[in-house]
Amino acid sequence: MNFWRAAIALCSIMLMASCAFVGTNQYPLSSAYPRFDDILPHLNELAAKYPAVMKHRIIGFSTAENLPIYAAELGKGKRNILIIGQHHADEVLGLAISMYMIEQFSREYFENKSIHALLDEYSIWIVPTLNPEGYRLVSSGQSRIKRKNNRDTDGNGKLDIRSDGVDLNRNYPIFWDLDPEIDHMSSFYKGDAPASEEEIKAIIALSRRVFFEFAIFYHSSLTGELSERIFLPAISDETDKYSLLQKQAKLYAKNVERDYHSGTYTIHTGISSQVGNARNFFYHSVGTSAMLIEVGGVDQKGKSIIHPTDRMVKSINKRHLKAFVKLLDYMSKIST
Repeated sequence: MNFWRAAIALCSIMLMASCAFVGTNQYPLSSAYPRFDDILPHLNELAAKYPAVMKHRIIGFSTAENLPIYAAELGKGKRNILIIGQHHADEVLGLAISMYMIEQFSREYFENKSIHALLDEYSIWIVPTLNPEGYRLVSSGQSRIKRKNNRDTDGNGKLDIRSDGVDLNRNYPIFWDLDPEIDHMSSFYKGDAPASEEEIKAIIALSRRVFFEFAIFYHSSLTGELSERIFLPAISDETDKYSLLQKQAKLYAKNVERDYHSGTYTIHTGISSQVGNARNFFYHSVGTSAMLIEVGGVDQKGKSIIHPTDRMVKSINKRHLKAFVKLLDYMSKIST
């Protein structure tokens, strides 16, 4: 009798373990992340298959290697939304989410009445990566850790993968004098001048041509200290616009379950960085409501997982698409 009880207990434990998500970083990257050279063929395929709802273009070129920066435009509406999947090269989850959204919105426009209605109201602009140089290296297996672009910032005539480059999310022309990161060896080096990088010039030019009502920027913390949180622009006084942005961010957060723990995403409530990042630039300089979403999770052992396997990436993609659609639904209702 004791033998059978022990056997049943052991089987239960094994079954529970087999059903659990195990936090694992996988590098080189799994097939859930397209290589840089695969992005254009995939966009071309979707544009050819769904020309009524999806088109794409090149909005600029990178600083050091003159690589194209692609943007997909989905929908026909007059209300414009911007998504940038990636500023930092090794933060690849946002790119996977972005490419998934492009594909799903293109396909579901003809299959889902609610998506059809949203894409008749909105035009959703998605830039999978604003850092094609860094992503080329990370996606090809040449460098697991690579935050910046590939500009030769030490002037030695060659690319030093880990130290060269500019942190694109500190190069926007906002709060410039408040950012102390002037050491070109730093992973957070802001550059030698505001908007010195062609990548940032390209997105600024897009923001001047198209007014975006809302903007989302995906990141994934290497250390995990920032994971599964939403960060808002730095402000001194709360306004009605900012209060609405908080409500929108909370709605998004409560619709995204955490990767390896119970509960959902949360809103960062402490001091927000006064540096030249995208959310500060779009909110203060352009008038766009903007938020940064830190995807990626921390497993049961406290390890940061920012390069998860295919199975987890698929789950993450679905959760963020659901939350984004909920946000658009909410924005539609409060505007009527």
